[in-house]
Amino acid sequence: MKCFSSPGGCHIAGKVGYGLLACSIMLLVGATVQAQSTEATSSPVEKDLKAFFGAFEAAFNQHDAKAVANAWQEDAVHRQTALADSLKGRAAILAAYEALFQADPQAKLAVTLNSLREVAPNVVSVKCSTQVLHSDKSVSFSRLSALLTKHGNQWLISEVEEADVPAAAANAPSPLHQLDWLVGTWVDGNEKSTVSNQVGYIQGGSFLTRHYQINSPQGFSQSGMQIIGWDSEHNVIRCWQFDGDGSFGEGTFEQTSPTTWRCPMVVKLVDGRRASYSQVIERVSNNELKLSLVNMEVDGQALPGTGPDKLTRYGN
Repeated sequence: MKCFSSPGGCHIAGKVGYGLLACSIMLLVGATVQAQSTEATSSPVEKDLKAFFGAFEAAFNQHDAKAVANAWQEDAVHRQTALADSLKGRAAILAAYEALFQADPQAKLAVTLNSLREVAPNVVSVKCSTQVLHSDKSVSFSRLSALLTKHGNQWLISEVEEADVPAAAANAPSPLHQLDWLVGTWVDGNEKSTVSNQVGYIQGGSFLTRHYQINSPQGFSQSGMQIIGWDSEHNVIRCWQFDGDGSFGEGTFEQTSPTTWRCPMVVKLVDGRRASYSQVIERVSNNELKLSLVNMEVDGQALPGTGPDKLTRYGN
């Protein structure tokens, strides 16, 4: 919600930021959790927050400004990135809610929680995106970061910072779709081995999966999979890898030229050693790519790379 402090009090300046104050008390209520840290979700904090946000869901849906404002600390701060002013203190926040509910009596909120983690004892940090359906059926979007602290047995919102997101940007395709051209079955057959890669989206289109199989004439076989998705918190395409031998790793994709992608990986081997390398994928044509592994190391010892190997698409 955009509110400017003025001698006459707080007045509504626009709809774009409405999700902020509402979101701060409903971060988990009805939210689709995309990523949560193990620390927060495996501790009693999760149960406390679910009870806290559940109570405030009812308060917001009833447009009970006082109950909603009581979710904030007395000295809480709400910052709107696009505005020079901030809302400081529970009284100012209460006035903002009262103005919001009067101006938008049918406002409804949808929240996607992007991250949740404990940053210190009794302190939780969250990041989320919001979508607000207004009384006139228009929709506004925002992204925000919030800090919640526990006072005795009660969680309170201490700080929120929000950035508006234009509707076009909010509805834009995920940056992951830059890798749409990888979808299909890719095969490399030579005298040394046969490599097969099957790449496709999971249902919903939020992640790509790559299943790979390597077979050699000597009977050696290796298989595994990668899961590739957009990390909205860090604005990168992230890759998680799991090999059939029990090793696993993680990396991030970066585009180094119009036709080339590079993915530095850090891998934990099954025997506990640490390995690293970079996958380099070059798009030669719609049905041909080259794959290389470079900068390979195991426990700091350099190893020779592989490729480039040519892979041909056999189907979509």
